[in-house]
Amino acid sequence: MATPKVSNRYPRPGERIAPKTLRDFLMAPLPKQFWKDENDADLWLCDLDETAWDNYSADEIQELSRVIVERMTVYHVRRTFKRRHLPRPPRGIRLEDLCLENRTRRCLAKAGFEDKLGTLADHTLSQIMAIQAFGPRCLVDLLAALESPRLGRSVQGDGKITEVGLSEELTAAAKRLGEVPGAELICVEDPRFGPLIRAIDAEARTARDLAQRVADRVRDPIDPASSAQHAAELIARIEAMPTLTVEEELIEIFASTPYERNRKILIGYYGWEDAKQHTLTEIGQQFGITRERIRQVCAKLTRKHKDIDRILAPVMDRTLAMIEKKLPASAAKLEAELVETGLTKIGIRLGSIAVGAKLLERPIGFKVVKIDTGGTGRESVASRLAARPDQVAPTLAITDMAKKETYFHGLGTVEKIDAMISEKFPECVSSKLVTETLSLIDGFAWLDKRAGWFRLMPIAKHGLPKVLDKILSVAESVTVSDMRTAMSRNRRLWEEPPPENVLLEYCRQTPGIRVKGRRISSDPPRDWRTCLTGVELQLVEVLREHGPVMERGQMEDLCVAAGMNRFSFHAFVSWSPVVAQFGHSVYGLLGAKVTQRQVDLLMAERRAKRLAHRVLDKHGMTEDGRVWLAYRLSKAASTYAVITIPAALKKSVRGRFKLLDPDGRQIGTLATKDGRAWGLGAFMRENDAQIGDYVVVTLDLKKSTAEVALSELPE
Repeated sequence: MATPKVSNRYPRPGERIAPKTLRDFLMAPLPKQFWKDENDADLWLCDLDETAWDNYSADEIQELSRVIVERMTVYHVRRTFKRRHLPRPPRGIRLEDLCLENRTRRCLAKAGFEDKLGTLADHTLSQIMAIQAFGPRCLVDLLAALESPRLGRSVQGDGKITEVGLSEELTAAAKRLGEVPGAELICVEDPRFGPLIRAIDAEARTARDLAQRVADRVRDPIDPASSAQHAAELIARIEAMPTLTVEEELIEIFASTPYERNRKILIGYYGWEDAKQHTLTEIGQQFGITRERIRQVCAKLTRKHKDIDRILAPVMDRTLAMIEKKLPASAAKLEAELVETGLTKIGIRLGSIAVGAKLLERPIGFKVVKIDTGGTGRESVASRLAARPDQVAPTLAITDMAKKETYFHGLGTVEKIDAMISEKFPECVSSKLVTETLSLIDGFAWLDKRAGWFRLMPIAKHGLPKVLDKILSVAESVTVSDMRTAMSRNRRLWEEPPPENVLLEYCRQTPGIRVKGRRISSDPPRDWRTCLTGVELQLVEVLREHGPVMERGQMEDLCVAAGMNRFSFHAFVSWSPVVAQFGHSVYGLLGAKVTQRQVDLLMAERRAKRLAHRVLDKHGMTEDGRVWLAYRLSKAASTYAVITIPAALKKSVRGRFKLLDPDGRQIGTLATKDGRAWGLGAFMRENDAQIGDYVVVTLDLKKSTAEVALSELPE
């Protein structure tokens, strides 16, 4: 295109129609009547540079210039307009060199700029607009003239036009910018750096691209000093990024609004100032506006930026990486570590970090799980666990299992909880997850950390607490070895009792129990009458009155005479922790002072009273081939209703038989295995079988039936 004749009327042929200084106010689509094809749908008014003269007619350009002036009529009252400064004219430029329209030139001259044109950059757009008779068209005319490429040239004495030397300050700033690490990742869409990049070169896409474009320039921008200052500020901001805290980084990205109230609303709502997230209602009351307006303000400021995932957030990325590396862990400990490492100053909580990461479209590799504190009704910072998303369900299950285990046994082990939870969640459970979860449950305490024994104080109700209460109410003081032996009697509760060191530590942590060396005692003493109930209370009463040690048969007779069920007697004698066995069929109170002579005398007395007959008295075959067995009931046989099968019949008499009474009615099932048979209990209780009575069982091996009859003498 041929170089047009210089004109002093906007728009000037061959020059920009939309001044770069007004770019932010011309971010509007090109009116549809000016579209040449569908590709023009992506054009904005701010894109109307010098190439527009090749694409539009003179009349169309005049119309487009009017559209631009009209937008300034609307925007000149905006706050951002009032803060925008004019570009600085090149040194040595006079007012007449700008080739302004007459009205624009006269207004500026009247305002005193004819002798001090360089001070234009010290004024904002609004201040210039305040000059009398200086309207929107004058402003656009002035800016277009200041941005004219003619101002980058000078006329020599011989009439030749040469380029003015490039700014060394701007060239040095571009070089420094190009050397900044990560400059290629600083994009123009980033709200922190985009305005600075566009202020220097609206066409640059990244900071590295900007540095290259400035380095390759053939002429300086309108105000090279201002551009150099912007470049220096851009460098400073980029270099300062790693030194920020995560909350400062989020504020810079999302709260970079010129409206201070909106900025405070966003920061307050997300807790980026005091580490406390507030509700819409709370923030609304603080600023005297509705909660819906608060929501609108926050939504507008956090609305997804273009390519938000490309926006650099190094502090957030480091924070997320540190958290994920340490999972699973107490949320409180992680938050304290974030403060210690300088990633936050206000102690921002993990929930707020997750919200910020979501706004930045960063993948969140953790979730915060609230651990039930056991119904204490208080919320503790230690009741939160940070874990991987797939570990949320296992964490809740661990809490539930640990509470159940502790409720029924009084204590538990990490190994057992780990084994139970791994069956349900085999892929995502680790010992660390189990340990970290347990340590956050209210009342958690280690009994043996190396072996994994623990307790939950408020939850333990049965098992060890009950056993301790019973033992110390009867014995008052026992060694830990004796206590463990007493506990081992109850195989239903303990496959194997806890180790002695665990028992000692449990007692040390329990109020009302004193530990001295390896001896455990109650402090203050406990009343066995209130600690024991039912059968155990009756057993202790009998032993205290007739003992403290007794032969089992004598003790049984006394207890049964007092109204105790015979089966209950045998059950409690075999597993109660307050009863100890001192010899064969010799029992007494736990902790009782008994001599070996006393035990020997009781054993001798038992042998003297033993019946001199076998329970299985006779057996044989009937004429029709059935097997019959005759038993003379002993005390044990009448109690347990278990009978023996002769060795010669073990192989043939096995399995289950229909149990029939003498009238042929089925009254139960007789089961046989390994030379024993059981299932006669109901029959003997119904017929009030006594010691010495005869029970005859006739077995039909073909029909799998067993007929039972009770008599005083064998037939």
